[in-house]
Amino acid sequence: MMPFDCATRGTDLNLLLKTFAVIIVPLVVLATLSPTSAGFTDSTFGSSSLTIAPGLDSPPVHSDQSAASSLFVSSRGDLYVSGYRGTGDGNGDATVSPRADPTRVDFPHGVRIVDAGGSTNDFHAPWADTTSYMALDSQGAVWTWGQVYGVKPAGHRLIGRGAISVADSRKAGQVTRTQDGAHLPEIVSIARIENQFLALDGKGTLWAWGYGGENLPNPRGARSEMLPFAVRMTTATPSALPCTGNSGNNLGEVRWRSIWGGTNSAGAVGQNGLVYSWGFDNTDGLSPAIVNTRCPSLNEGANRALFQRYPRLYRTSDGLSYDENKLWTEAERHARYEEIVADMATDTLEECTGTLGSRLTDTSGCPVRQLGFSAGAARMLTTDGELLTWVTRPGYGEQFLGRVPTSTEPAHSPAPIDGGIEFSAVTAGVSSLTALSEAGEVYGWGANNACQAVGSPSRGGRISTGDCASVSADAVTGAIRLPTAVSGVPKGARVASVASTQCASWAVLDDGHIFAWGAGTVAGAFFSQCITPAKAQQGYKIYLYGDADGTHPFGEPVTAPATATVQVR
Repeated sequence: MMPFDCATRGTDLNLLLKTFAVIIVPLVVLATLSPTSAGFTDSTFGSSSLTIAPGLDSPPVHSDQSAASSLFVSSRGDLYVSGYRGTGDGNGDATVSPRADPTRVDFPHGVRIVDAGGSTNDFHAPWADTTSYMALDSQGAVWTWGQVYGVKPAGHRLIGRGAISVADSRKAGQVTRTQDGAHLPEIVSIARIENQFLALDGKGTLWAWGYGGENLPNPRGARSEMLPFAVRMTTATPSALPCTGNSGNNLGEVRWRSIWGGTNSAGAVGQNGLVYSWGFDNTDGLSPAIVNTRCPSLNEGANRALFQRYPRLYRTSDGLSYDENKLWTEAERHARYEEIVADMATDTLEECTGTLGSRLTDTSGCPVRQLGFSAGAARMLTTDGELLTWVTRPGYGEQFLGRVPTSTEPAHSPAPIDGGIEFSAVTAGVSSLTALSEAGEVYGWGANNACQAVGSPSRGGRISTGDCASVSADAVTGAIRLPTAVSGVPKGARVASVASTQCASWAVLDDGHIFAWGAGTVAGAFFSQCITPAKAQQGYKIYLYGDADGTHPFGEPVTAPATATVQVR
């Protein structure tokens, strides 16, 4: 049941009592709920609200990197947006204060959201007017609102719903029609890249739409697309060529197992067990050469790393495996790689059969448990818990590396992070990474100017003393370069899951307690930094759920720019 807000609604006590005659709330003045134009109920929680049912009770979704907002999905399948809502709160209102309590997005009766994601152009708070969101419900329908960067067509028309008005773009609406006029199939998972939207259907087809100036795997070249189109082709190596199949570099269509978003790059794992990547900061994983790849391309470095680790699964038609210790020259390694790819590209690896739903990790036994793409850096978590990282753009990516590069394991090629830790999941903020070990411990590394990496201040790459709220504009000073245990999480406690927004992270313990650290009002900036933004984008992200009451139905927000690790539930 909805909370009742007497501060922001018109008052009609008699009507309310007739409608909710079975509810008796002593000593509280109740007010009617104002209907929206969609026929549902506005559910922005004002400063004077009464909680009848649980509200915000969980960490944010795992793929939200909007610059100054955060998305939360409750245990009941309700979707909430907090912080900046200037491109729409999902219910049609673009005037909600960024510091207002979270808005519950209205959906038709019975719709239950299972995943969501947000993004902002350049991941930068001053560009917050290009923030867009997508959500996936339990029936496989995709919903979007907001706007991306775009001129012709304008950004509000690039969210997958065609030539809608600005007013309509501020409300969550269903993406129903594909570019060829067909109904969008049932979707099993979604992902975001900066100004683009990705969706995977149950048959393993990738659908994409959004701004076409970068990152969009469009067969028609650098064109923006208002409606979803199927990504039919792949390439052998990174290429700026359109994804058309008219070049010798193009390969056939792949049935996808999983899709993974990021900042300026994205990736996918085929049901053939091979790894593909594309986007603005794409590389082949072997050299530092960067190509704005417009088509999913085989990532040779990532695939060779898999071939080396899983020789039983990756073989040539003659049964030969890939072994760096026996293939002494680069020419030999590349030749063996191509032989294995030729045999597997059109086949199906049993361990990667079918499609991965809306989960943070693939625990099926497919060799890739997770892919991820931060600013100028990529990561791959294997099914055995080994985390491999590599840089795709120097100057941005080093802080995400988690290891010291060597001549044999250079920064631009996939190699294990330092420490020999086995991980079960990794999640990313815009400036740092948070990882959960198989032992239930949580680690962080990357920029730490708002304590977003390890939950306490740092100096010279090590945890130190100080005030998290004194946010420095310098994201490099104090950066944590190697995996470091997050401060403030009780020693001996076992962490069950982790989550991150752009500048904050959460850890959920086995016993249900939740801890958070990093941004209070800090926002993302310049792809890989966290700063205190302009007042118009200073929204709250971390809430102390245990303090929920009639005034703040989701608890008290952390109002400091940033905070050391704090228990929120």
